[in-house]
Amino acid sequence: MNTKPLTVVPPDQCWNRIGVRGDRSCPELETVTHCNNCPVFAAAGRRFLDAPTPPGYLAEWTQRLAVREEVREGDESSVLVFRLGDEWLALPVAVLVEVTRPRPLHRIPHRGGLLAGMANIRGELHLCVRLDLILGVTAPADGDPDSRRLVVIRRESEGWVFAADEVDQVHRVLLPDLAAAAPTLARSHGKLTRGVFPHANRSIGLLDDARLFQTLRERLR
Repeated sequence: MNTKPLTVVPPDQCWNRIGVRGDRSCPELETVTHCNNCPVFAAAGRRFLDAPTPPGYLAEWTQRLAVREEVREGDESSVLVFRLGDEWLALPVAVLVEVTRPRPLHRIPHRGGLLAGMANIRGELHLCVRLDLILGVTAPADGDPDSRRLVVIRRESEGWVFAADEVDQVHRVLLPDLAAAAPTLARSHGKLTRGVFPHANRSIGLLDDARLFQTLRERLR
C-alpha cells in the first residue's frame, strides 16, 4: 500500500469502485478494513477541504444568514387560517385558546345582532360574536356543517368566541412580506386587516388582533 502523502484526488475515486462503496475487491481492505482508514481516501478529503471556495460563496452565505437572523428577531409569526363565508382570514396564534366543534348557543335577552349568544366551553361561559357581521363578510347560501368550528380567542384578560365556516391550520408568515389589503374590501374589514399573504392559491387577510379586540369591546360591551 502506498503510504506517501497524495496531493491530488484520484480521478477514479476508487472507494466507489473497488472499496466499501463498490465491489470491495480492493486488496488494501484486508489491511485497513474500511476506506476511511486508507491514506488514499484521507488525501482526497484533504484535497476537497483545501480547495478554494467558488466566487461569491462567502458573500452569498453572509446574506442568507443575515436574513435568517432578521427572521428570528420577530418578523415571522404563526397564524391560524380560517374561513368566514367566502373570505379566508388569519389570526396570530398568540391570541388563540382553542378550536372546538359547534355547540348550542344560549341567547341573551334583549341582545342580538353582533352578539350570537353564550357558549359553554369546558364549563366556562363565553360571549360568542358574529365576526362575519363585524367584518362585513357575506355568508354563503349554504355550506358544509361538518366543517364549521368555534374559535376561542383571548388577549390579556379579554376572551371571545366566534364561529368559523372552516378552519385550516397554523402557518408561518413573514410579516415584512405582507401585501396591502385590497381597497375593495369592506371598510370595517380593511380597517382590521394588517395585510394579505398568499397560501394555497388564496389570498389570506391577516387580522390585527389588537384592533379586533378593541372593536369587539367598543361595539359589544
